Amino acid sequence: PGITPPLAEWTPSIAPAGMAYYDGALFPAWRGSLFVAALKEKSVRRVPLADGVPGPQETLFTELGERLRDVRAGPDGVLYLLTDAERGRVLRVAPR
Repeated sequence: PGITPPLAEWTPSIAPAGMAYYDGALFPAWRGSLFVAALKEKSVRRVPLADGVPGPQETLFTELGERLRDVRAGPDGVLYLLTDAERGRVLRVAPR
């Protein structure tokens, strides 16, 4: 009692790092999704949630070829990614 099972799990591990819940307006299809930085995969996993139930996951940003340490949803509705390197970068993800 008192233990809640995880909403998502990965075997083998994707080495999850930072995560963010997206409720911004710039990406309507992503509203209500959890974004998880995956160090091992060099990607971000999008986990759509409907009433707290996870849907099929989507793997994003693999084309960067960089380990991603963190993902944040900004108050401006943009996603921000932090790369995991000695001279890491902050990447701003916005619609074209």
